Amino acid sequence: MANVTLPERLDTSAAFALKSAIEQAVESAGGEQVALDASGVTYLGGLCLQVLLASRCPLVAPSEPVVEAYALFGVSACLTEPLAPFKEQ
Repeated sequence: MANVTLPERLDTSAAFALKSAIEQAVESAGGEQVALDASGVTYLGGLCLQVLLASRCPLVAPSEPVVEAYALFGVSACLTEPLAPFKEQ
């Protein structure tokens, strides 16, 4: 499993770079699952939370701010039950 360490601050200005980093990691993984290490995240805004959810990559060791953001947006279940990988039709 390939891992991507997320930056400390995931606010609106970080969304594009986050999306690009995840896409690059998924491409480089060559079919292997990519996990996102959220242990060092100190702030998670709504737009970056959407990017994380859309990536369908599991989070590893989510920090308290990440857990709180997922709860605030009503998607806490995604922390324990990750979405199935997206399959193009």
